[in-house]
Amino acid sequence: MLRLLPIVGIVAVVGMADVVEQGPKDSAPSGLLAGVARADISPPAGIPHMNWGSQTHVTAMAHDPAGMIATVLVVSDGKQKIALVDVDALFVDQLTSVPERAAALTGIPAAHIRLGATHTHAGPFLTADKGPVGIDLEGYRTGFANYWAVAADKIVGAIAEANARLEPAHLGVSRGTGSININRRVRRTPASPPAVGLNPDGLVDRDLVVARIDNARGEPLAVIVNFQCHGTVLAWENKHLSPDWPGMMRRTVEAALPGAKCLFFQGAAGNQGPIEGLTGDLGVAHRLGRILGHEAAALALHIETVKRAPKLEGFVESTAYLARQPWRVSGPRDATIRVVSSVIEVPGRVYTERDAMRMQALVSDAEGGVRRAANSPDPWVKHAAGARLRRFQDLLNKWNQPASRPPIAVRIQAMRIGELAMVSMPGEPFAEIGQAVKRYSPFPGATMFCGYSSGEGGEYVPVEEEYEMEGYEVDRTPYGTLAAKQLIAAASALAQRLK
Repeated sequence: MLRLLPIVGIVAVVGMADVVEQGPKDSAPSGLLAGVARADISPPAGIPHMNWGSQTHVTAMAHDPAGMIATVLVVSDGKQKIALVDVDALFVDQLTSVPERAAALTGIPAAHIRLGATHTHAGPFLTADKGPVGIDLEGYRTGFANYWAVAADKIVGAIAEANARLEPAHLGVSRGTGSININRRVRRTPASPPAVGLNPDGLVDRDLVVARIDNARGEPLAVIVNFQCHGTVLAWENKHLSPDWPGMMRRTVEAALPGAKCLFFQGAAGNQGPIEGLTGDLGVAHRLGRILGHEAAALALHIETVKRAPKLEGFVESTAYLARQPWRVSGPRDATIRVVSSVIEVPGRVYTERDAMRMQALVSDAEGGVRRAANSPDPWVKHAAGARLRRFQDLLNKWNQPASRPPIAVRIQAMRIGELAMVSMPGEPFAEIGQAVKRYSPFPGATMFCGYSSGEGGEYVPVEEEYEMEGYEVDRTPYGTLAAKQLIAAASALAQRLK
């Protein structure tokens, strides 16, 4: 009887215990502050929509209900601040004024403001390189420039709004697997040239990194999703202005975590495309977005934004003898903020006389194709022949530049927010680059690698072994074969400085 008394006492205490599980509301402050804001940057129908060389239309005709947005997350440790901006755009080249303008308005250093494009190929774009051949673009330039001026104003305002909304917060990170991407570099065969499509035998990076930020009450404020997949579900037949699959991905995450705003940061997607795409069917983009959204939301819901674990506090007599193990908070997670960046120079691409001769042969063949198509009754045959000639002629002009080219400057930026590390660069790095930087990071499982970011640099960045495979990305790159190795080394060194 005496031996049973301690157990009876424990059971009695448990019976009077608080039934509410502990969470961020029971934690000491982490020292992290966070604020979120969003701007609607949906363009007007009728804006230039020239994202594909094969498309026959010039302007957009309709809107994707998912909308096109810019979402801002500002974080602070009370001493310094970082602003992260997610923009539905192909690139952020038209928004170069935003960091300096937002810095003047908020005091956040321009070097601490990072813009990232989702890389949708269904947004506004204006270039003679794409769309119908020979179109006079002058009548479209003013409206296109006005749109980006308004979008920049809205994004600067959203940064100021997020900065004004700072409140105590907690952050946690999780890592899992996404399932909607595939290697997109279809290899050359004796019967066909290399192409952009689906290559199930090629390298694919399905690493999915998710961070969640809660307020002091444990309510989700923001979810950051990092994944690598081109926004090319919607292609030349599509006439909708759309964020492509990232738009529905964000909506799905936000539906699973009410009150949170989801930001998407595109990864190293230079050779990564969607498992289904190159279509005009909006439903495919929505379906793939929902798939990744559910995968990301599951990770976000698992995240513990404070240090929390089950603790044995006794036993309860029931139909079974139950261990009482409520989740208890032991304290906040790390809230260190750090920003480092570096501009490095990497070698430019040098084309040999043999390269130029090969491209000249392709141009000559394409010229013959245009002549043969001239009498075709099918407008699409004429359009495709003209687009093919333009593609090869543009490449030949690029390849015929002087061989002694200066190095190319590329800005690499690394940021730390507590246990989360983010390494970013402009342009379209191949997945092998992102994989290497994440592998060498001192933050295992909690490092996001982001391409398509603001700063110097741009274009495709293949890894060395891909050059001999040729293909679209290799033909276009301005970088020499050793550029990827140098960028990996520089980015990895920056990540080490975040510790």
